[in-house]
Amino acid sequence: MAESAICEAKVMQLFALFACLETADPWRGIAEAAVAQTERELRDGADCTDVRLCYYAAALANLQYRRLIAAQGALSPTYAGSVSAKRDDTVPCTLAERLCLAYREAASDLLREAPSGSFVFRGIR
Repeated sequence: MAESAICEAKVMQLFALFACLETADPWRGIAEAAVAQTERELRDGADCTDVRLCYYAAALANLQYRRLIAAQGALSPTYAGSVSAKRDDTVPCTLAERLCLAYREAASDLLREAPSGSFVFRGIR
């Protein structure tokens, strides 16, 4: 991973724990993106070495991992005439979203306000 104030080794360790992986190395790109996103969300003057940011970044990585796994599960090949067994892959995603929100709340004094989902109108010339 690139040089960062957020402890990336700790993020990788926590990501592996959250995702129930023996090693998170094959998914390192997801963790790097989560660290970068966390750094973009930091408030000016925030202590970027606070361990809560590691937990939040790992939760973000876990959420993206769960979404990728769920998307792969939705693609189940079938044989002619057979029906694929439908399983609900949204539960792990929902739990990962809750975990992410919980760690974001824990680190809220270090992070900028989350986008509200409201529309931004802008004049275009």
